[in-house]
Amino acid sequence: MNRLLILLILVLASACQSSKGSKVTVAVAANMQYATQALVEQFERKYDIAVEVSSSSSGVLTTQIRQGAPFDIFMSANIKYPNTLYEEGLATSPPSTYASGTLILWTMNPEIDLKKGISALLGEPTQKIALANPETAPYGIAALEVLRHTQIYEVIAPKLVIGESIAQVNQYVLSQTVDAGLTSKSVLFSPFVKNQGYYIEIPKSYYGSIDQGIVMLQHGKEKNPENAKQFYQFMFSEEAQTILSNYGYKIN
Repeated sequence: MNRLLILLILVLASACQSSKGSKVTVAVAANMQYATQALVEQFERKYDIAVEVSSSSSGVLTTQIRQGAPFDIFMSANIKYPNTLYEEGLATSPPSTYASGTLILWTMNPEIDLKKGISALLGEPTQKIALANPETAPYGIAALEVLRHTQIYEVIAPKLVIGESIAQVNQYVLSQTVDAGLTSKSVLFSPFVKNQGYYIEIPKSYYGSIDQGIVMLQHGKEKNPENAKQFYQFMFSEEAQTILSNYGYKIN
């Protein structure tokens, strides 16, 4: 084996070890589960940094971060959660908004008359309605605001099925465990569920803005500053914003 070949092998081995050991840990709100996959693929392809994703409701992730979960970046569905972490000294700066979400009413049942708008939930074909837990999930808070704004909450309360997160609401609707669900519009753009079911967008005036916030956490600053910074900046790049737009998010 000549010297040039040996040198080439050593260089390749070094590159492989560097790539394998380079990663960033990201905690992501459940509504982002489908868009995140596309974002991660693009980021890993461009920077050769592996992304380790943990997904749940924003409230649950916030609790995990307070308890010491080793996340570098937190992306929430509600700006209040990362802002609270910043005030508690667990994030390096106040959160920035990278996108805004949209609430929809989604069903697999063609007998539910969506032309009636949110009043379709009052009809006979709609016996079970899923929404995410309003105590931990921003989309659950928005769903509750809609039901109260339209003054139908008291009537349909017995029909409500509370999901642990917006991801569980989507599972309930897809499996037809429930007749309809109030969920994130981003689910419609997933390759796994595209063109399935029927939906209407809920008027924006019925609920508060669902601003998605991002922060770099103290863990990322102390343990993994370069990779964490790279991912944070990537979320505001034109390519990441285009991906978010393609998944139904409003970008700034």
